[in-house]
Amino acid sequence: MLDKVKSIKKIDNKSKRYDIGVENNNNFYANGILVHNCQNLKDDYIDWRKKYLNFYITEKLDGSSATFYIKDGEFGVCSRNLDLLESEGNTYWKVAREMDIETKLRALNTNVAIQGELIGEGIQGNPYKIKGQTVKFFSGFDIDKRSKMNYSELALMIARMGFEMVPVLGFIIGSSLPETIEGLLQYAEGKSELNDKFEREGVVVRSTDSVISFKVISNKFLLKQKD
Repeated sequence: MLDKVKSIKKIDNKSKRYDIGVENNNNFYANGILVHNCQNLKDDYIDWRKKYLNFYITEKLDGSSATFYIKDGEFGVCSRNLDLLESEGNTYWKVAREMDIETKLRALNTNVAIQGELIGEGIQGNPYKIKGQTVKFFSGFDIDKRSKMNYSELALMIARMGFEMVPVLGFIIGSSLPETIEGLLQYAEGKSELNDKFEREGVVVRSTDSVISFKVISNKFLLKQKD
């Protein structure tokens, strides 16, 4: 799908985010096995298990990242990296109108952005077998404070607007997280909460204060993609 770009801006964000992958690629083969490179996570992960007491785990949905915002009275819709102009056939704007996101964001009476996963028909093969299209949300950003919302703030805001978060798989004490990266990869495996016939893409682990977040991709999912 081709969408018109409204603007491109660099946004500074001091939170730590990690993609378990290799440079210029998402995965690689080692001894014939499709794997991810976790070197950039290992040392920090050991430290997080000791310092960060509260985490929550969500399902990593296989869709397209979408962000919606209100800033100084202006409503905007973004893909993963681009601010998009509203145009005929633009999927992101179409879903925004169908879900009445602009009206619900304006009702909050603040400058705010919400980010989620756009899923459904015509998106990544629609593995969840959803009719139409929708967005499941996973992040909120207070534009005036220039800070990410913690879990409680995010969950309350999303519920207030009548939307849904991505599936929350549970809450966990940091020291109870798997001890090794290999354990994390096993933890990522499982069936999707949205379609139990589909192997989930993986999980996202976040501290409840939203300072730390990282995703772990399921090897079973990757192997099915290879097939």
